[in-house]
Amino acid sequence: MRHSFAIFFLLAVLACLVQGQGISRSGKKDGMAIMKHAANVGEKAYHIRNVKTKKYLAFLPGTLAEPSASQKSADTAWTLKRYQNKLYSFNHDHGSLKKCLSARWTNGKDDAAVMWQCELKYGNHKRDVVDKRYTPIKWQKQVWTMVPVRGHKNTFKIFAYTHIFDMTPTCLSGTSTGGNSYRGGTVLKKCKLNSNDPSLYWTFSQ
Repeated sequence: MRHSFAIFFLLAVLACLVQGQGISRSGKKDGMAIMKHAANVGEKAYHIRNVKTKKYLAFLPGTLAEPSASQKSADTAWTLKRYQNKLYSFNHDHGSLKKCLSARWTNGKDDAAVMWQCELKYGNHKRDVVDKRYTPIKWQKQVWTMVPVRGHKNTFKIFAYTHIFDMTPTCLSGTSTGGNSYRGGTVLKKCKLNSNDPSLYWTFSQ
Protein backbone atom coordinates (compact mmCIF):
# COMPACT_ATOMS: atom_id res chain seq x y z
CA MET A 1 0.00 0.00 0.00
CA ARG A 2 2.81 2.37 0.94
CA HIS A 3 4.60 1.55 -2.30
CA SER A 4 1.44 2.31 -4.31
CA PHE A 5 1.02 5.66 -2.58
CA ALA A 6 4.68 6.51 -3.16
CA ILE A 7 4.39 5.70 -6.87
CA PHE A 8 1.18 7.73 -7.15
CA PHE A 9 2.82 10.68 -5.38
CA LEU A 10 5.88 10.50 -7.65
CA LEU A 11 3.74 10.43 -10.78
CA ALA A 12 1.77 13.42 -9.53
CA VAL A 13 4.97 15.36 -8.92
CA LEU A 14 6.30 14.46 -12.37
CA ALA A 15 3.00 15.53 -13.94
CA CYS A 16 3.26 18.92 -12.23
CA LEU A 17 6.84 19.32 -13.42
CA VAL A 18 5.84 18.47 -16.98
CA GLN A 19 3.00 20.99 -16.89
CA GLY A 20 5.41 23.54 -15.47
CA GLN A 21 7.67 23.02 -18.47
CA GLY A 22 4.77 23.93 -20.74
CA ILE A 23 3.95 20.41 -21.96
CA SER A 24 0.34 20.36 -23.09
CA ARG A 25 -1.98 17.37 -23.26
CA SER A 26 -3.76 19.08 -26.14
CA GLY A 27 -0.50 19.95 -27.88
CA LYS A 28 -0.93 17.63 -30.85
CA LYS A 29 -4.52 18.77 -31.39
CA ASP A 30 -3.53 22.44 -31.12
CA GLY A 31 -0.59 21.99 -33.49
CA MET A 32 -2.69 20.19 -36.10
CA ALA A 33 -5.35 22.93 -35.96
CA ILE A 34 -2.74 25.67 -36.38
CA MET A 35 -1.10 23.98 -39.35
CA LYS A 36 -4.47 23.31 -40.98
CA HIS A 37 -5.33 27.02 -40.94
CA ALA A 38 -1.80 28.30 -41.66
CA ALA A 39 -1.20 30.07 -44.95
CA ASN A 40 1.53 30.16 -47.56
CA VAL A 41 2.93 33.66 -47.93
CA GLY A 42 4.87 35.16 -50.82
CA GLU A 43 8.65 34.99 -50.55
CA LYS A 44 9.31 38.71 -50.46
CA ALA A 45 10.68 41.44 -48.23
CA TYR A 46 8.11 42.71 -45.74
CA HIS A 47 7.82 45.30 -43.01
CA ILE A 48 5.97 43.69 -40.10
CA ARG A 49 3.90 45.96 -37.84
CA ASN A 50 2.21 44.96 -34.60
CA VAL A 51 -1.51 45.80 -34.59
CA LYS A 52 -1.67 46.77 -30.91
CA THR A 53 1.56 48.72 -30.43
CA LYS A 54 1.79 50.12 -34.00
CA LYS A 55 5.53 49.31 -33.85
CA TYR A 56 7.58 47.50 -36.50
CA LEU A 57 9.77 44.51 -35.79
CA ALA A 58 13.31 45.83 -36.22
CA PHE A 59 16.81 44.45 -36.56
CA LEU A 60 18.95 46.34 -34.05
CA PRO A 61 22.71 46.77 -33.53
CA GLY A 62 24.07 43.76 -31.67
CA THR A 63 21.97 41.49 -33.94
CA LEU A 64 18.83 41.82 -31.84
CA ALA A 65 15.20 41.69 -32.96
CA GLU A 66 12.77 43.98 -31.19
CA PRO A 67 9.31 45.45 -31.93
CA SER A 68 10.38 49.03 -31.35
CA ALA A 69 10.54 50.96 -34.65
CA SER A 70 7.95 53.66 -35.37
CA GLN A 71 8.66 53.88 -39.09
CA LYS A 72 9.72 51.66 -41.97
CA SER A 73 13.42 51.50 -42.75
CA ALA A 74 16.07 49.06 -43.95
CA ASP A 75 16.19 47.75 -40.37
CA THR A 76 12.51 46.76 -40.46
CA ALA A 77 12.75 44.86 -43.77
CA TRP A 78 12.49 41.08 -43.32
CA THR A 79 12.85 38.59 -46.17
CA LEU A 80 10.56 35.60 -45.91
CA LYS A 81 12.04 32.37 -47.25
CA ARG A 82 9.98 29.23 -47.67
CA TYR A 83 11.50 26.23 -45.92
CA GLN A 84 8.63 23.78 -46.34
CA ASN A 85 4.92 24.04 -47.02
CA LYS A 86 3.52 26.72 -44.66
CA LEU A 87 6.87 27.07 -42.90
CA TYR A 88 9.06 30.16 -43.35
CA SER A 89 12.12 31.85 -41.96
CA PHE A 90 12.38 35.59 -41.30
CA ASN A 91 15.79 36.62 -42.65
CA HIS A 92 17.77 39.80 -42.22
CA ASP A 93 21.30 39.92 -43.59
CA HIS A 94 23.61 42.39 -41.91
CA GLY A 95 26.73 42.63 -44.06
CA SER A 96 28.27 39.17 -44.15
CA LEU A 97 26.13 37.99 -41.24
CA LYS A 98 23.26 35.76 -42.38
CA LYS A 99 20.75 35.97 -39.56
CA CYS A 100 17.21 34.74 -39.09
CA LEU A 101 14.61 35.01 -36.37
CA SER A 102 14.96 32.07 -33.97
CA ALA A 103 13.09 30.75 -30.94
CA ARG A 104 15.19 30.89 -27.77
CA TRP A 105 14.84 28.16 -25.14
CA THR A 106 15.13 29.41 -21.55
CA ASN A 107 14.10 27.76 -18.27
CA GLY A 108 12.15 24.96 -19.92
CA LYS A 109 10.24 26.96 -22.51
CA ASP A 110 10.53 28.94 -25.73
CA ASP A 111 10.50 32.43 -24.27
CA ALA A 112 11.72 34.83 -26.94
CA ALA A 113 12.46 35.44 -30.61
CA VAL A 114 16.12 36.36 -31.09
CA MET A 115 18.58 36.61 -33.97
CA TRP A 116 20.87 33.67 -34.62
CA GLN A 117 23.03 32.61 -37.54
CA CYS A 118 20.68 31.10 -40.11
CA GLU A 119 21.49 27.40 -40.54
CA LEU A 120 18.52 26.32 -42.64
CA LYS A 121 18.88 24.35 -45.84
CA TYR A 122 16.36 25.57 -48.42
CA GLY A 123 15.20 23.24 -51.17
CA ASN A 124 18.16 21.80 -53.09
CA HIS A 125 20.55 24.55 -52.05
CA LYS A 126 23.27 23.42 -49.73
CA ARG A 127 23.83 25.25 -46.50
CA ASP A 128 27.06 27.21 -46.20
CA VAL A 129 29.72 25.26 -44.38
CA VAL A 130 30.72 27.10 -41.23
CA ASP A 131 33.31 26.15 -38.65
CA LYS A 132 31.10 25.94 -35.57
CA ARG A 133 32.19 25.47 -32.00
CA TYR A 134 28.67 25.00 -30.71
CA THR A 135 25.78 22.56 -31.07
CA PRO A 136 24.05 23.05 -34.45
CA ILE A 137 20.76 24.92 -34.24
CA LYS A 138 17.70 22.72 -34.77
CA TRP A 139 15.80 23.77 -37.89
CA GLN A 140 12.50 23.82 -35.98
CA LYS A 141 13.76 26.82 -34.00
CA GLN A 142 14.29 28.92 -37.11
CA VAL A 143 10.99 28.43 -38.93
CA TRP A 144 7.59 30.01 -38.31
CA THR A 145 4.04 29.52 -39.53
CA MET A 146 1.46 32.23 -40.19
CA VAL A 147 -2.27 32.02 -39.53
CA PRO A 148 -4.40 34.79 -41.13
CA VAL A 149 -6.39 36.99 -38.74
CA ARG A 150 -9.99 37.14 -39.86
CA GLY A 151 -11.19 40.64 -40.67
CA HIS A 152 -7.67 42.09 -40.96
CA LYS A 153 -6.04 42.37 -44.40
CA ASN A 154 -2.51 40.94 -44.72
CA THR A 155 -2.45 40.32 -40.98
CA PHE A 156 -1.27 37.13 -39.27
CA LYS A 157 -0.49 35.47 -35.98
CA ILE A 158 3.09 34.25 -36.21
CA PHE A 159 3.54 30.90 -34.47
CA ALA A 160 6.90 29.45 -33.51
CA TYR A 161 7.05 26.00 -35.07
CA THR A 162 9.32 24.50 -32.44
CA HIS A 163 7.34 22.42 -29.89
CA ILE A 164 4.08 23.30 -31.63
CA PHE A 165 2.84 19.71 -31.29
CA ASP A 166 3.84 18.90 -27.72
CA MET A 167 3.91 22.14 -25.74
CA THR A 168 1.58 25.10 -25.43
CA PRO A 169 2.04 26.99 -28.72
CA THR A 170 3.77 30.38 -28.66
CA CYS A 171 3.34 33.43 -30.86
CA LEU A 172 5.46 36.44 -31.63
CA SER A 173 4.15 39.29 -29.46
CA GLY A 174 4.49 43.04 -29.58
CA THR A 175 6.56 43.14 -26.39
CA SER A 176 10.33 43.41 -25.96
CA THR A 177 11.97 41.03 -23.51
CA GLY A 178 13.67 43.95 -21.81
CA GLY A 179 10.70 46.28 -21.69
CA ASN A 180 12.08 49.82 -21.43
CA SER A 181 15.09 48.86 -19.31
CA TYR A 182 17.40 47.27 -21.88
CA ARG A 183 17.49 46.05 -25.46
CA GLY A 184 16.68 42.43 -26.08
CA GLY A 185 14.59 40.03 -28.10
CA THR A 186 10.85 39.78 -28.64
CA VAL A 187 8.62 37.93 -26.18
CA LEU A 188 7.03 34.67 -27.33
CA LYS A 189 3.60 34.54 -25.71
CA LYS A 190 1.45 31.45 -25.17
CA CYS A 191 -1.32 31.34 -27.73
CA LYS A 192 -3.68 29.06 -29.61
CA LEU A 193 -5.50 29.12 -32.91
CA ASN A 194 -8.48 31.02 -31.47
CA SER A 195 -6.50 33.44 -29.29
CA ASN A 196 -8.09 36.86 -29.72
CA ASP A 197 -5.22 39.16 -28.79
CA PRO A 198 -4.22 42.16 -30.96
CA SER A 199 -0.72 42.11 -29.40
CA LEU A 200 -0.17 38.89 -31.38
CA TYR A 201 -1.38 40.29 -34.71
CA TRP A 202 1.17 41.41 -37.31
CA THR A 203 0.38 43.27 -40.52
CA PHE A 204 2.68 42.61 -43.48
CA SER A 205 3.42 45.42 -45.92
CA GLN A 206 6.03 46.21 -48.57
